[in-house]
Amino acid sequence: MVECDSHFSFPSTKEKVFGRRKSKRLSHKQKEHFQQYLSKYSIFEYNEDGSFDLQQIDLRNLFDEMTNFELEIGFGMGDFLFQKALSQPNVGFLGCEVFENGIANLVTRIKEKDLKNIFLHPGNCIGLLDNLQGVQLNAIHILFPDPWPKKKHRKRRFLTSENIDKMLLALKIGGCIYIATDIVEYAKEISLNMNKRTDVEALSVLIDDFKAPLGNQFQTKFERKAYAQNRVPKYMVFKRIA
Repeated sequence: MVECDSHFSFPSTKEKVFGRRKSKRLSHKQKEHFQQYLSKYSIFEYNEDGSFDLQQIDLRNLFDEMTNFELEIGFGMGDFLFQKALSQPNVGFLGCEVFENGIANLVTRIKEKDLKNIFLHPGNCIGLLDNLQGVQLNAIHILFPDPWPKKKHRKRRFLTSENIDKMLLALKIGGCIYIATDIVEYAKEISLNMNKRTDVEALSVLIDDFKAPLGNQFQTKFERKAYAQNRVPKYMVFKRIA
């Protein structure tokens, strides 16, 4: 179990997760909300040792008979996921992240707005995807995934053929994977991997459509950082066709 301080602990997972776990200390409110409400908003129950009770997910039961569902993998500080859930109360949203500060931030915002249409997995997204097979998601969002720029770390990149397979098994036919990255080389790699497949089709969309219903003015932290450093993000949409 990863300890933030003597009063706050974070559920761990036995699976290997690459990425930052925490940065600055959490505020008193964040720690309080995390401790009290994470279990309420968690997709899976977790045990005292920090392990998750992973099991096949019934989205209709989880979201009280909603019929449209979306997932964000690696939601960071939760800005995009929170605003989507706030603006689309009839859509069920799932989020996965290992960054403690981001999870705590999002839990606090969910509690303050008393949102009923968002559930989180504070652990490895592979464990989540393995239990979402066949659930018919409408969309999966992956915004500015870690590019792992060093060659020796490239194998850590999330968008591998194996992980794309897992996402498509959770996505309904006609559903889409939305990917944004500001790293040109990574965007080319993703496009190459997708174009080799016969079960997806690359779509040409405007940024407004990519971010709908939030609009072009909405930007995540990493999106703002990219533009500030004169890197123009690439917005890609891939539709499952078979």
